[in-house]
Amino acid sequence: MKLIDTHRQLFGTNRPVIGCLHLMAMPGTPYYDSSVTIDQQIDRIRKEADILQSLGYDAVVFANEGDRPYLTTVGPEVIATYVRIVSAVIPDLKVPYGCGVLIDPFATLAVAKGIGARFIRTYVSNSYEGTFGSQKFHPGEIFRYQKQIGAEDVHVYTYFEAHAGVSLDTRDLQSQISSGFASMPISGMLIGGPRAGLPPESSTLASVKEAYPDFPLLLGSGGNPQNIASLLSFADGVIIGTNIKKDGYLYNPVDYERAKTFIEAAKAV
Repeated sequence: MKLIDTHRQLFGTNRPVIGCLHLMAMPGTPYYDSSVTIDQQIDRIRKEADILQSLGYDAVVFANEGDRPYLTTVGPEVIATYVRIVSAVIPDLKVPYGCGVLIDPFATLAVAKGIGARFIRTYVSNSYEGTFGSQKFHPGEIFRYQKQIGAEDVHVYTYFEAHAGVSLDTRDLQSQISSGFASMPISGMLIGGPRAGLPPESSTLASVKEAYPDFPLLLGSGGNPQNIASLLSFADGVIIGTNIKKDGYLYNPVDYERAKTFIEAAKAV
């Protein structure tokens, strides 16, 4: 089966609209607020999941965006708290769900295995310099770990470009994509803008999709009701976070009306 067919089967639609469920900052991270209890965090995520499901989002993805600035190796306190929160919400989910632990692919796979996530969003290759310092990802180690913990059924969606930084790999994007799909057991790729909330150029999506029509391509950031029709004419789905939050601010809760406006625009494509 082609990867694009597996992608469509996974989400039950050709172009899934995947809503982000962003956890608040975990213990030990700079923005952690000890006055917010675990039960309150669970209640917030549960309400957001209910909103997205009621509006017809095709899937959700958990993420710890609140833990900025991010680490390539997170502590056990982050993993433990993350799993406790999402495990309380999962019984209410009726759509496929995924996860990401920024920016630690090993923790992401471990959490995915523990919570039964169908897919992950992460980095698995390349070296970067940027806002979060030096980042080096070794796919040989990451995919061996996936095998060792029995998480081969977790679909890996990965970025090939830097987020809030620059790549040390000077090859063009298409060369990296070709090499990545040829040598790594990935299920799809993500292309986003230079940081959260910003979109990539439509021309970038178009050129990648034209070159690799059978490789699933998710829009990783920057979708909004005004540009989503254009971007989804090339992408095989979208992960949406910032635009559906209150006031369009990444760290705010999901806003019902904004989430409704976005899903209506995306489903009209």
